[in-house]
Amino acid sequence: MTDTNLSLDARLGPFTVEGMALADQIFDLVGSAIVDGVLEPGEKVNDKEVAAALGISRTPVREALQRLTWVGLVEVSPSRYTRVTQVTDDDVLSTLEHIGMQASTALQFAMRRISADELVEAVSFLDRMIAASRADDSDALMAESQAFIGFLVAKSGNPVFIRMMSETNLLVARNLRHVRQQEGSAAMRAECFEEMPSAMLLGDADAAERWFRTQHGVGVDTAL
Repeated sequence: MTDTNLSLDARLGPFTVEGMALADQIFDLVGSAIVDGVLEPGEKVNDKEVAAALGISRTPVREALQRLTWVGLVEVSPSRYTRVTQVTDDDVLSTLEHIGMQASTALQFAMRRISADELVEAVSFLDRMIAASRADDSDALMAESQAFIGFLVAKSGNPVFIRMMSETNLLVARNLRHVRQQEGSAAMRAECFEEMPSAMLLGDADAAERWFRTQHGVGVDTAL
């Protein structure tokens, strides 16, 4: 968490206008601040204050906040507040269900299209996931799992799917950032991950998906 007594510009950090659309940059900046806890649940987010802190006009900030509202990281009550949403137990469980289904879809898409070299690269993510699971390193496991899914999405070859996943990446990261392996679940999870590479290298996407689904959401501590 970040000290909320710090000024908003200090908390959001230095901002430089880049080549992408300004509203997209603000979406990523404010969204990442929410994911990282720089902007905390329940904290009000004022478009005028954000614009002043970043030295830009209010229009792209408003556009970014509208997108963040649609994604679910921000909520608005007209004439009352715009604030960061809270994370509930139901949010966590729904997010786990969502990412499990979408990761399986990403695996199926990618397996149809990736090259032999890309397949080897995909398997290398699983090697790191196995190591993190056996070491009971929940942070590393979450990071490597997200990287694995991100790789599969990027190699899916489906622009609609890629766009949809991109819009929800920040929400998924925020809702699952506290998730940890339950004690005693590492061996089962690692065993499933160890079965996936052989299935993938044989081109058996269905078998790889079954092993992924077997471990997904099992032995997970979702308590907030």
